[in-house]
Amino acid sequence: MIARNCLGKWLLATSGLILSNLLSVAKVAIAQVVPDETLPTKERTQVLGDRNFQIDGGAIRGSNLFHSFSQFSVPTGGEVYFNNAANIQNIFSRVTGGSISNIDGFIRANARANLFLINPNGIIFGANARLNIGGSFLASTANSINFADGFKFSATNPQTEPLLTISVPIGLQFGQNPASIAVQGTGYNLSVREPARSPTIRGSALTGLRVLPGQSLALVGGDVDIQGGTLTAEQGRIELGSVGDGQQVALSFIPQGFALNYQSVQSFRDIRLSQQALADASGGGSVQVQANQVSLSDGSLMLIQNQGEQRGGSINVNAAQSLSLSATSLDGRLRSGLDTQTVGSGTGADIVISTRELIVQGGAAVNARSFDTGQAGNVTVDASTSVQVLGFSPFDFLRTSSIGAVALSSGNAGDIRLSTRRLTVRDGGSVAVSTLGSGDGGELTVNALDSVELLGARNAFQFSSVSAATLGAGNGGKITINTARLVLQDGGTVNSSTVATGNAGSAIINARESVDISGRSLDSGLPSSIRVSAPIISNQLQQAYQLLPVSSGFSGDVIINTGQVSVRNGAKIEVSNQGLGNAGTLQVNAKSIILDGGGAITAATTSGEGGNIQLQVRDLLLMRRNSEITGSARGTGNGGNININTPFLVAVPNENSNISANSANARGGNLTINTNGIFGFQFRPQSTALSSITATGGNSALNGTVRINVENFTPTNGLVELPSVLVDTNTLIANSCIARNSQKSKFIITGSGSLPTLPDELANSGFPTYELVPSTSDLPIGIQQSNPAIVEPDGIYQLSNGEVVLGRSCR
Repeated sequence: MIARNCLGKWLLATSGLILSNLLSVAKVAIAQVVPDETLPTKERTQVLGDRNFQIDGGAIRGSNLFHSFSQFSVPTGGEVYFNNAANIQNIFSRVTGGSISNIDGFIRANARANLFLINPNGIIFGANARLNIGGSFLASTANSINFADGFKFSATNPQTEPLLTISVPIGLQFGQNPASIAVQGTGYNLSVREPARSPTIRGSALTGLRVLPGQSLALVGGDVDIQGGTLTAEQGRIELGSVGDGQQVALSFIPQGFALNYQSVQSFRDIRLSQQALADASGGGSVQVQANQVSLSDGSLMLIQNQGEQRGGSINVNAAQSLSLSATSLDGRLRSGLDTQTVGSGTGADIVISTRELIVQGGAAVNARSFDTGQAGNVTVDASTSVQVLGFSPFDFLRTSSIGAVALSSGNAGDIRLSTRRLTVRDGGSVAVSTLGSGDGGELTVNALDSVELLGARNAFQFSSVSAATLGAGNGGKITINTARLVLQDGGTVNSSTVATGNAGSAIINARESVDISGRSLDSGLPSSIRVSAPIISNQLQQAYQLLPVSSGFSGDVIINTGQVSVRNGAKIEVSNQGLGNAGTLQVNAKSIILDGGGAITAATTSGEGGNIQLQVRDLLLMRRNSEITGSARGTGNGGNININTPFLVAVPNENSNISANSANARGGNLTINTNGIFGFQFRPQSTALSSITATGGNSALNGTVRINVENFTPTNGLVELPSVLVDTNTLIANSCIARNSQKSKFIITGSGSLPTLPDELANSGFPTYELVPSTSDLPIGIQQSNPAIVEPDGIYQLSNGEVVLGRSCR
């Protein structure tokens, strides 16, 4: 009986304790804003309410108000109201306990006060988190806020003595392993009528974190994750920063609130925007992002849209390691990326990217666009290692990955300036400046220290490209590529075009080592090319952009300066105009040019004057297997002029490689070749199946002029019949000292330029040269002599009697 009574009392006591603990936990769960006791006794923070909290008290120093909490969380649908005096300019709040701040309700303050919240344990903003403050807002997982007079308002080392300050904050001090900041939500409220041609429609920003126009919204911590959350600071400033252990971030006040400076930061963490997250500083505001790796996915967006006379602003992304933009929204209509727009007379915001690697894939985009009279912003990319623009959206195959500056009305497009070590554009990706209205296109400049590679195409309209286009009355922009190696394969193209009344811009290629263009697209058969053109486009595109069937704009020029040019397997370098305008000039300055397998250099028109071709080659121009150099006109225009300067011009006679300056109905062009030697070609009155040079007109009276100037020598002079036995190998071996020892020997004949590799192959050029060597037949017989070495020739020389000999220059 006694044992049973003891057991009953124990159970009752235990149950009471459990109930008490549960009630205590419930109370903490409801009342999550709890002040601490670190401020001076008479100035401690006071909290009223258990769901909607009113914050009174605090320590006032000048226009600064200090609050300190052991816990700071806002329940779903709840509110925290900072009841500050109207003259307070800055409210500084710290969390000194060990719990994360979970904020899923409203934060409100009086008047125009700025609100600072630091919690080194981490901060999570839920989908219902809202701001209702008059000033700027900064949330950080820093350990302390640093002031100009040396005071630190610290959450990890709170001071009980009255050392608070009237000074201004100058920075954030982080500890080891800074905690993360997360913003959760259901994604942005954005839409677009026509993805390629209309501006983004910004819905009401009633969700997410928002400050009043002209203020700053800053999140600075370890990792920063925006998971469907939205951040809005119209005409203001959005700051996202992610830093590593023990770093200090500088802070300064500006008219739009405050700005952060990371110059002294040595290590960074990562920032991620996903699930249609949004950072929106429309109205001439700015977005500043600083991290190690920055990624935007699932249609997430950084946006500045200027309306009316709103102007300027910028999106600046500084990612020490990489910036990755991938995919689109599920319907494919909105892309992940960076987007600035002007819908009025004001200028668009600029986009500035500084990183090691930039990756744009899955239909994502970096775009600066003008939809009205204002000029679009500029795009500047500085990626120390690489830029990759890859593929298309998995939800909409027409949405290719891109970096673009576009004018869609009377405003001009901005410029694109891209600097990197390697640029790779693959599977339909594009880097482009374009105009669809009366505004002019911008300039596109690529500086790639090592290489530019444009690889593959989706179809006839989606080719991997660096391009400038005009689809309206505005003139197209100029393309300039400076690199060591330019590689275009399987439909990749450098393309400047017009399909309307505007003129196409020029394409200038400066490649220190080589330009290699080869093949066609596996899907569409589109050739790899460097092309400045006025093409005929499909009825579908004519209707979509309200274009005439035939363009009237002029083509621009192609200028290539490089070491070796190789155009193979159906690839092209061309200036052409299939409309009413003239073709431009195609100029190549190279050490050598090799055309093979249908490779072509062409300047062609349908109605206008044929384009001109100027080739300045320092060593060799070689044409193989149906390759061609053509300046032609198919309508009433005259054939283009072709001027070739090369030491050697070589073809195989029966491989049908051609040089022509023809016109179908008017006068043929003028064709001038200045060379030291021309092999495999014949001038013919018309093209045949053999390698030919032609300049035909609409009739024989309209044929053009062909002038071939062979300088310094006549190749047939000095040709002699060789003996049936060119070299007596037995004699050579018998006279060699090597034959008299036990070593194994080899006998090699070199320099036989006229011998084919195999009996059924064609002979190579027969003009190698040798040094003239005196005979040794009159040497004394009794003395063993070694024969002089056979010396490789280095040129073709003409003697005083006009004979041509193979020899080596005297040194």
